[in-house]
Amino acid sequence: MHTITTDLATGIIEVDASGFWTIEHVEDFLRDLEREGRRVLATGKRHMLLCNFSKSAIQPQEVIAMLQRVAVSMPLKSRKVALYTDGKLARLQVKRIASVRDDMAVFDDRATALAWMLEGVPTGAP
Repeated sequence: MHTITTDLATGIIEVDASGFWTIEHVEDFLRDLEREGRRVLATGKRHMLLCNFSKSAIQPQEVIAMLQRVAVSMPLKSRKVALYTDGKLARLQVKRIASVRDDMAVFDDRATALAWMLEGVPTGAP
């Protein structure tokens, strides 16, 4: 359902989301994400989030609504959030999530998403 890889050197938390999520899964994901955000914070950096929704199913509306709420209210907010998917319907849902914050953007592929995230970030910047 999700895997998280954290690069403590860059502060990038990379998420691969897949399948059909429930509210309970979102809660598990958020706990995992907060844990990883705290690991990055302990290095003196503020994390950035790179999310792959390419293998994700079309999600129930309550899951999308919960992800939107959390994007705004999460205590450990990411400096930047790049979301990507090549699926047309999934892209519409991802755009709904990203619409709630100015520092979130949606892309077609990982390379473009990563380039946007790193844009303007000095090497070694916290």
